[in-house]
Amino acid sequence: MALFITTLQHCGLYAGFELRRLWLTRRGLMTLAATAVLWFFLLRYAIAPASDLIASEGFQQMFRDAFGAFGLSQLFAWPAPELAIYWILSLMLLPLLCLFFTANQLCSDLQRGTLRLLALRSSRLSIVLGRFSGQMLVQSCLILLSLVATLSLAAWREGGLTLAMLNAAAVIAVNLLLVLLPFTALMSCFSAMVRSSRLAVSLAIVSLGLVFVLLSSFVFYFPDFLFLLGYMPGTQVMQLLPMQGWQTLQYALLPLLQTLVLLSGATLLLTRKAL
Repeated sequence: MALFITTLQHCGLYAGFELRRLWLTRRGLMTLAATAVLWFFLLRYAIAPASDLIASEGFQQMFRDAFGAFGLSQLFAWPAPELAIYWILSLMLLPLLCLFFTANQLCSDLQRGTLRLLALRSSRLSIVLGRFSGQMLVQSCLILLSLVATLSLAAWREGGLTLAMLNAAAVIAVNLLLVLLPFTALMSCFSAMVRSSRLAVSLAIVSLGLVFVLLSSFVFYFPDFLFLLGYMPGTQVMQLLPMQGWQTLQYALLPLLQTLVLLSGATLLLTRKAL
């Protein structure tokens, strides 16, 4: 029990350090500024125009005729069109951005040799879980900031915030974090293997692409194993796109299990690695 409490305390320290590094350092503030600029352009030139289009009855009818069979017409059931567009863009973009954003969980410490000093005072499990938790906290802050901006745009358009909008925003935030969990854990594995964040990103992209190609080829010859493709990180994204509300949590178990497996692998890799 004492070991468990100590591990949690060390995880909290590492996670808090990652959070402070976002808000109190020049590099973190630059990350916030870059995120703000990115979402400004998305809101100004993608979400706002698309929201005007979605709000028109003619487009809605045409969209239902073309894609209603795929369930995508459910996008019109969101309390604000801005939230529907944000939902689509975030599900498609954030997993890829996550690979770049969370690649440096352990790489810089391995390169500088500071990980050896950290391992003298805390377990390697604490280091992996702490860095992972910190990255998830940082991503939570960025998601909340972008959601607040989207809600502000929706409130300005609709003439005020509603409880339905706030509930939809909560659904989006929870689901985005669930989607990002396995990708962040995947980068924990690759950042434990190499000493460069760029190399970690390259390995992640190549590995994901190679696994997908190999599985697709295998499934082509053995169609009964099609279910294997559903175990890759991010496969629930296409299932989430046409959905809304808290029913989306029916797909929460898979990313949680993927995260558990990947974090176990990262801990094992770091334990076997000579610091």
